[in-house]
Amino acid sequence: MKFRKLLFDADGTLWDFNASARISIVEGFKRRGLSYSDHVFERYDVINNGLWERYERGEIARDRVLVERFEILFDELGIHEDAAAFENEFRQGLEEHPIWMDGAEDLLLKLRPAYEIYIVTNGVASTQRRRIALTGLDRYVDDIFISEEVGAQKPQQAYFDHVLAHIGPCDKKEVLLIGDSLSADILGANRAGIPACWFNPGGLPPRGDAVPDFEIHALSELSGVLA
Repeated sequence: MKFRKLLFDADGTLWDFNASARISIVEGFKRRGLSYSDHVFERYDVINNGLWERYERGEIARDRVLVERFEILFDELGIHEDAAAFENEFRQGLEEHPIWMDGAEDLLLKLRPAYEIYIVTNGVASTQRRRIALTGLDRYVDDIFISEEVGAQKPQQAYFDHVLAHIGPCDKKEVLLIGDSLSADILGANRAGIPACWFNPGGLPPRGDAVPDFEIHALSELSGVLA
């Protein structure tokens, strides 16, 4: 059966979140006269991913994720700074520096005439809406589902129930989710009973209970899945 409706994750799939985050952290350290090295971002990335996975499992509130990632980072680095204040500036930086993943905008442009396209994201609503406006992402999609606005997050069944109810009647086999997170995107699609394509540019090994139907390492490979 041919896919008709495509659900794209945003951060890490269409947008290069790490590139934006790195810029924002570097700027924050520079404003405070703090020493920055690649180790700083490496630790932030590990801490941040771990906390978001806890959020996806319902173990921690989203607002705690946002601040705690910098509380933990600063504690590890022996930095005495206000984590909440840094987080506010960090998110402002994310809003100001949205960066497309390689080939993402061209891909959407090519797919738009043939498919219904939707965005499914766990990001902070205010930040995501600003980045959508700056990148013009809304020009390529039919609707955008942000967890904070939905009232549930990936991989929760309630989130996908909401999305499927709003994209119109269809056979679930005609829907394909494309995302980089096994724990949020792929597992959520598994639970919702829709096919999933794991965008895995780093060539990471599979882990956990998520089972992708397809795996690609570059967005340009998606055409082979859709053929």
